[in-house]
Amino acid sequence: MGLHYFLSLQGPEIRTGFLKDGKPIQLKEGQEITISTNYDIKGDQETIAMSYKKLAVDLRPGNIILCSDGTITMTVLSCDPKAGTVRCRCENTSMLGERKNVNLPGVVVDLPTLTEKDKEDILKWGVPNKIDMIALSFVRKGSDLVNVRKVLGPHAKYIQLMSKVENQEGVINFDEILRETDAFMVARGDLGMEIPVEKIFLAQKMMIYKCNLVGKPVVTATQMLESMIKSPRPTRAEATDVANAVLDGTDCVMLSGESAA
Repeated sequence: MGLHYFLSLQGPEIRTGFLKDGKPIQLKEGQEITISTNYDIKGDQETIAMSYKKLAVDLRPGNIILCSDGTITMTVLSCDPKAGTVRCRCENTSMLGERKNVNLPGVVVDLPTLTEKDKEDILKWGVPNKIDMIALSFVRKGSDLVNVRKVLGPHAKYIQLMSKVENQEGVINFDEILRETDAFMVARGDLGMEIPVEKIFLAQKMMIYKCNLVGKPVVTATQMLESMIKSPRPTRAEATDVANAVLDGTDCVMLSGESAA
């Protein structure tokens, strides 16, 4: 069978900016704060930056912004595209540090399939090291995979692509993604912040079922055995989750934090 390995790309992402003196700030429930798309500013209690230039264009009042793995929730109050700012209300009290990840549930974002760093990782590390597969983050449509194969050029013949669908747009376009991909990963981490948590199991079952129908390998990932980072035994819920993924038809489950600890 042999040992095969793949390169997992960071992919396009949105992050909060740097803060004054590099110190975390406390956001309080009910507090209003301005988000600027000027990533050069140093954030404070009144204003923070985010890296997505079209934030004020794509968001609408009522949209939700999740920061720092979903620990901070903000509701959009107003947007000023000309100034590149968004006014929000904090829905919970929490500390916000620098460069934290951002999710925009239900919002279609205009980000490239591959960042410049991704291209460098592929061509300067992946290809020379003869990787077998590339795992693509935040795949949103079938054309994303076509573009990656163009970047690979002649190397596309022997390097397969695994798609990670991690937002609502990817779920909607799942069928066209499945046509273009070689393998698939049910990446429940970011997906769990992009769609309602009670719908994750439905998305998982749908994606695994369709992969099985066309005979393409599928991996189920994220928090499969999370408690084993600190405990020698999984919880009953985790054991049931793994078993149900197998019953759904997954070809493998992937550990991350569990094996990194």
